[in-house]
Parts: sequence; structure tokens; C-alpha cells
Amino acid sequence: MTNLIEVAAAEIKQLAVIEPKQASKKFELIANTMSDQQLVEVIENIDIVTLTQINSQHDLSFPSIISELMSPEKIRDIVCQQPLYWEEQIKSNAEELQQHTFDFLTYLIRNQDSEEKQAEILHCIADDPAGLFYLSIPFIELYRGEQLHDDDVYNDNQHDVEEDLEEASRFTERHRNEDVHNISFDDPRSLLALIRYLTPSVESAIKALIRNENSGWEGIINKFATELVMQAKENNKATDEYAEVDDMFSFLD
Repeated sequence: MTNLIEVAAAEIKQLAVIEPKQASKKFELIANTMSDQQLVEVIENIDIVTLTQINSQHDLSFPSIISELMSPEKIRDIVCQQPLYWEEQIKSNAEELQQHTFDFLTYLIRNQDSEEKQAEILHCIADDPAGLFYLSIPFIELYRGEQLHDDDVYNDNQHDVEEDLEEASRFTERHRNEDVHNISFDDPRSLLALIRYLTPSVESAIKALIRNENSGWEGIINKFATELVMQAKENNKATDEYAEVDDMFSFLD
């Protein structure tokens, strides 16, 4: 059985080099012939670069067995590695980056089969400085409401946003599996409400990180994105298994 697991992992790694999407489909086929524990062992035999490639190329609108079976530590490492796979149009556009990071986190977190694991993943990501940067990006605009001047009266949009978030949080506690007030899973407020409900300390860390910045939301996103890419590249230099990725993404220098 050990040999079978090693062979399965090797096949997926080889396929991922050519076509990551096909590697994901290969894992789905393998899942029909192995137990969850065996599949977890297959995942443990796949390096983080390959896992990041596979998950980054997966259709984020659909759940994935491989992401469901990954440990919180693996998911954290993928989140911290994934900025090296951002396309240039995403990396250079604040709105695109905000949407992309939200979609990726939604895919990784909402795909889990229990709130306990969702909470473990959130804590694990937030405990890593780079992970907290990534986790914050989808919510920067929500927490950086601009002050608007209207008839000599200042309106603080952030206050309104936080009231919406409080309402979303209260709703999440009462009816987590239904849509109310048009707050659906594709709304960042929904994910932030889930984070607040499951891991209040993580939500507080996100808020503190964002509010410690003085520029507008687009500037903060660009700063966080730059920091994420730099930290991912530093991790590659310190870890042998990431060495090949440095060469692949040398254009980011």
C-alpha cells in the first residue's frame, strides 16, 4: 500500500508539471479507489509547490476533494505560496486582486466539512504574517470606508459597513446555511461574518492590520500584495523544495 501511495503521488506530480488541471482530475479519480486516510497520505507525499499549482488552477467555483483533505498547515503554506502564481493583470489591479484572494479563500475555507476545521485553518493562516496579509486583502475596502462631504456633513461609510457586518455576523450565528438580507456566499461580508463567528481573534487581527495603514484601500492592497510576493520568494530561497519556483518566477524581481 505504501508503494501504491508513492506511485499515486508521483503520477500526480508528473502530471502537474504538464497540466495542473489534469492533475486535479487525476486525484479525483484516485479518490474513488482509496480511503480518505490513504488520500491524505498521497497529499503528504506531494510537495507544496505542486499542491499550490493544482489548487491555483482548479475551478474555484467548484469544491475539490484535495482541498478538503489537506491539513490546515498545508492550506496555510499554499495561501502563502500562491502569490507567486498571480497573473500580472491580477497582481497590478487592486480590484482584481481583492476578488481573486476572496475567491481563493472562499474555495479553501467554505469547502471544509466542519466548522472546527474551518476555524483551525483560519487560525493557522492568521498566525503566519504573510497569511494574515493574504487573509486581509478581500476586506480592506470594507474596513477603509472613505469620508464623504455632503452639505457640510461628514458621513463615515465605515460605520455603515460595520453595522452591515454586525448584522451579517448576527445572522450567521442564527441561520448560517441560509441567505438573508442578500448577503450570499459571493459577498465578502459573508466570509468576514463567518470569520468573526468562528474566530473573533482572527477578525480582530485583520481589522488591526488594516487600520494600522494610513493610505487608501487600493494603496494598502498594493502594499500587501508586494509584501506577499516578497515573503513567498524569501521562503523559496530558504526551502530547497521551492528552488525551482524561483527560476520560474524570476520576472517578479
